[in-house]
Amino acid sequence: MKIAVITGGNKGLGLAQTSRFLEAGFRVHVVARSEGEIGSLSGEVHFTATDLMNWRDTSYLDAIHATEGRIDVLVNNAGMHLKKPVWEVAPDELEERLDINVKAVFAACGRYVALQKDQGGSIVNISSMGGLMGLPAAAAYVTAKTAVIGLTRSVAVDGAEFGIRCNVVAPGFIDTDMTRAILEKDPARRAKIEERIPGGRFGQPEDVANAVAFLASDQAAHINGVVLPVDGGFSIGF
Repeated sequence: MKIAVITGGNKGLGLAQTSRFLEAGFRVHVVARSEGEIGSLSGEVHFTATDLMNWRDTSYLDAIHATEGRIDVLVNNAGMHLKKPVWEVAPDELEERLDINVKAVFAACGRYVALQKDQGGSIVNISSMGGLMGLPAAAAYVTAKTAVIGLTRSVAVDGAEFGIRCNVVAPGFIDTDMTRAILEKDPARRAKIEERIPGGRFGQPEDVANAVAFLASDQAAHINGVVLPVDGGFSIGF
């Protein structure tokens, strides 16, 4: 049985990813501050309580690796948004977004490669369409998610000699509780966004989960360092 570790795999996009890997027969270790909704899932899923804001601490990877003997897939999904224009972002708010969206991912990638040097493996990082384009009132988030893309490319190069691939998924507008909460007060904006998406609809969490599972799989064995947008064509639409 293959082993996957998914940070923030307890709710939202992460929960869909956990479910998808369970369906594929993985034993999944979810790393988050709380168990969230993983109790609703069936399959071999384990929970490790960790506050990823303490980004220097990657002992959760060491513990899981010691128990399982290997980690076939690491998905760095945990993240934090901030809806503020650049001139309103406080230093502490920027630091928090960089800590969890970039530094925690950086540290996890580094520790994963060190642990899996003799076994190979796959890392999938989660960025955002904000890593590919500017978004209004989201400077801290866009800065962090852009950094994740650069980090992914570097890890892909460094890890290749050990048989470790690293790719990144960049979700667009996905129909999650968070997205609905943001847009429910502005139906005109939602309609405008949908008009720009060539497919005419928001994505579903399962769309992102399927992309992550593909990049992590042997079917993507010769895919390394790529950015895969899952946005229905939003980033190339008019």
